[in-house]
Amino acid sequence: MSDVPPDALVNILSRLPVKSLLRCRSLSKTERALIDSPHFVNLHTKQSMKTDKLLVSSKRTHSSTSFRPLNLDSPQTSVELETPFNTTDFPKVLGTCHGLVCLSNMPFDRFIVLWNPATQKYKVILTPMVYPSSSNVLIAFNQVGYDHVNDDYKVVRLIQTGGYVWLNSMVFVYSLKLNMWRSVEQRFPYYFNLALCQGQGVCVNSALHWVVSKKTHLGNDLLVSFDLASQSFQLVPHPECFNSDMITSLGVLGGCLCVVGYRELRSIDVWVMGEYGVKESWSNLVALTPGNVSRCVFLSVRPITYLKNGKEVVLEVNQQWFEIYDIEKKTSRQIMIGDASRRISTYVYQETLVRL
Repeated sequence: MSDVPPDALVNILSRLPVKSLLRCRSLSKTERALIDSPHFVNLHTKQSMKTDKLLVSSKRTHSSTSFRPLNLDSPQTSVELETPFNTTDFPKVLGTCHGLVCLSNMPFDRFIVLWNPATQKYKVILTPMVYPSSSNVLIAFNQVGYDHVNDDYKVVRLIQTGGYVWLNSMVFVYSLKLNMWRSVEQRFPYYFNLALCQGQGVCVNSALHWVVSKKTHLGNDLLVSFDLASQSFQLVPHPECFNSDMITSLGVLGGCLCVVGYRELRSIDVWVMGEYGVKESWSNLVALTPGNVSRCVFLSVRPITYLKNGKEVVLEVNQQWFEIYDIEKKTSRQIMIGDASRRISTYVYQETLVRL
């Protein structure tokens, strides 16, 4: 490769899959130094972000978690990924970010793992266990995200103790770059709905987001974000469905924040915020009803991605199958994944060189 101009070489290499780049590292010290450089890792990550891949985790009761890349054109042909750690010890998937998968053990996520399936590298992180001795722990969870201002991957740990009369929240942030936890001083005066919250926020625009309530553990009337760079909380404009009796959850679709609204488990609306932070940009993109879906009891619906044509949305339903929703025709078709004995969770994923 010595005859190739440096800029052209970087451009060519940045478009290669991770497996090919790992082989290129062994060609010479020059190639290794280039591929390992932070600049190249970031450039390759940006290229990888242009194409969404799907990663499916599946689990039977009392069994370990398995992971498979998914091609919707041939969903039954995917091959299970090897994991360099025992997934029985870390059965809970907390999310993905730029090719990193975040998992935890149970209960209270005492340890978490950041894993890069493309490079097969992983890192075990001990979480802070700072509970008052007499406290009633209501919820404790972690969420991974990317801080683009500081070019850092972070895990936010939020712990709530107390009851219906008083509430105490503690927030800690782990920095992969610094390899350390720090506490957040800003107060978090909001309640999570304990009947609905699974401890899963979503990361959009370098901020984590949750559905919360100002007054009670039974509400879901506010949308709050935590900015990973400034490490501060703020309220985010929410769509119209927050003003009704809908049960709501969050998702990400095409890099945009979205809200899933459930009406009596038989009708689903998916609202998308087209321009982040602008209330008027919320639009109702998906409407699943008994009229366009043959199976019409919705226990959980998660927006995953758009198909390449940009006119169809992939939705994971009840952790068992996919609905492919046509935005223009407002019709839906199903794709089954595996067997009914397994529960699946699907994540948008990119193969990257992010180092741990």
